[in-house]
Amino acid sequence: MAQGRRRGQVLLHQALVEGKYKRVFSIGTKAITTYNPNTHEVTNQWCYNEFVGIAPSPKASNEFIITMKKGRKTQQMTFSTEFRPEVLTRTLMFSPLFCEQPRNETDKRFDAAKFHWDEAKVKVLLVVRRYCVSQVDITGHTLTDYKYKDIEYMAKVADHPGAFVVAAGGFGRLHMFLTEQRDDVMKAIILASRSNIGYEIAVHRDLITQHDFLERRLGKYSDDDSITSLTEFKVQKHTPRYLEPAPRILALSENCIIERDPSTYIVVTIRPLSEVFALIRYTNDPQRFSIEYVNGIVRKYSATERDALLCSILDGVRASGNRDICVKMTRTNRGQRLGPLHLPVEEEVESQYLKYLVNTPPSVQFHEAVEKFNSNVAYSGLKHAVSSEGIFSENKEKLINGSLTALLMKEGDQNSLPNDRLEEQFHALRRLVASKAGYEAFTSLTNFREIVGKKVVRALRRKDDGISHACVDFLCALMQPMHDNYDLRQEQMNKSSLLSSKPFLEMVLEPLKTHVQLGTGALVVSSILDFFTFAVCPPYSETTEAEKFDMVLELISGLGRTVFKLFQHPSLAIVEAAGLVMKAIIEEGTPEMAKKMQDLALAEGALPRHLHTSLFTASSDNRLLTHRSEVNS
Repeated sequence: MAQGRRRGQVLLHQALVEGKYKRVFSIGTKAITTYNPNTHEVTNQWCYNEFVGIAPSPKASNEFIITMKKGRKTQQMTFSTEFRPEVLTRTLMFSPLFCEQPRNETDKRFDAAKFHWDEAKVKVLLVVRRYCVSQVDITGHTLTDYKYKDIEYMAKVADHPGAFVVAAGGFGRLHMFLTEQRDDVMKAIILASRSNIGYEIAVHRDLITQHDFLERRLGKYSDDDSITSLTEFKVQKHTPRYLEPAPRILALSENCIIERDPSTYIVVTIRPLSEVFALIRYTNDPQRFSIEYVNGIVRKYSATERDALLCSILDGVRASGNRDICVKMTRTNRGQRLGPLHLPVEEEVESQYLKYLVNTPPSVQFHEAVEKFNSNVAYSGLKHAVSSEGIFSENKEKLINGSLTALLMKEGDQNSLPNDRLEEQFHALRRLVASKAGYEAFTSLTNFREIVGKKVVRALRRKDDGISHACVDFLCALMQPMHDNYDLRQEQMNKSSLLSSKPFLEMVLEPLKTHVQLGTGALVVSSILDFFTFAVCPPYSETTEAEKFDMVLELISGLGRTVFKLFQHPSLAIVEAAGLVMKAIIEEGTPEMAKKMQDLALAEGALPRHLHTSLFTASSDNRLLTHRSEVNS
């Protein structure tokens, strides 16, 4: 294994060496390494103690030059990549380890004050480094790094002497600083970004006022729709800024995740739902979780109602149009991905990792091949899943079917496989069946249904919430096609196969009943409700056969009081799903089912509770009609 990859994480990029060879450019914790993208063999490696530096090339906007020692002399190599600012930034993060330090590029330090979110002025030190400007507290601890590649512009503040703002984050989020050396700070930032990253930071000619800053502090998400909470949870935020976890209100709006200060209700920070990459549900602590964003930022929290919170975030992110989000047990290994998280990988990269599943190289274990595949393919499925025209084009359908077969044939002992590896297998299956070829394989591939059925049964018997959620989420992708231009007949066939066994459906329903009684497992409950929503709720129910439709309704109605307990759940996503299922039972079920539900509604006091919610929801916001949806049934 390459020295740069022995410890920690690395970031991989496709690069073109001297216009001749394609290489993977790997930035490790100990070395820079290049690989052959086809064989993954190491072609070059330079430990940081022999690495002189990296700089943008003046000849082309996508080229950069690395310099390394070779004996007493130095040698240079030129690379080109569309991700030049990202590569340079990531490499320069390790610049203190380089064998030589530029004499005229030592970190420049400036005394300043940060205009805080609560309008307090906090003394800080601004340190202009080679790849970022760091905000350092009075103890010398780095609070935040504003990477040059992420700075959109800077502007001076008209009515505050020595004040300027930095817009960063991709959506114009403003950060205000006050310093007696304003012009020197701004000049140092511009020069460092230009010379080290090759990125030109704009300075707006128009001055802004403090009032403008307060109004536009959250960038393009400063409007009411973006900051109006639809659901809120109390959390503890774990951050190096504070010795103890900071109390926060984590809220979801129509298009953002919001952190508020619980004592003042002021918005501390905000991020768009479209930038959420993954939710990390730690197995060693029932309250801890993290949110990964596409720009690489990871925010850590703890909450007493963790799974209900994750369920709400998952539903909100998917409702906003971001279908690539997933919930998993471990953080994303950036060293396995060829490129940044915010852009899909190239077609040849997807094909390469599909082939890795079928023909795993001797130097790579199968579970590593699965992890690499998941790291490079979006959770919503392959972006290049259809064969292109041409003599030398690949047969993607055949490749996808081969990968599905390999996943099931090489799955290992399902009884002893570690939970995180089993979860990875279900995530890989979900990515594959999200494509048209993978979706059709459920009924066309020999023995696929039988092997998958056994795998699902064994997984559910583990009674692990993370595994159960990944398993049922995979089943949901088989119930409702994730790809465009899908065939209704194929959807009918898949549903018919999945809903054909009553004992299997009872096994799927069992975790829901158990978790609702115990008040646990919100993610599992939500995924099971989604599965049955695709079976009995319009418009999805139009492709469900009548006989199987009636059987599913009967099974759900047999849960009795369990269904009504869902209406008191802290996650609105579960409340809404339960309302849709209840509506289907009453409208489509037998008179006996409807009568049974009415009797249970009276016994549980459901009608007065939901009537109260409907009439006295403390908001005129039409979006909160979710609170009232189940009353109509």
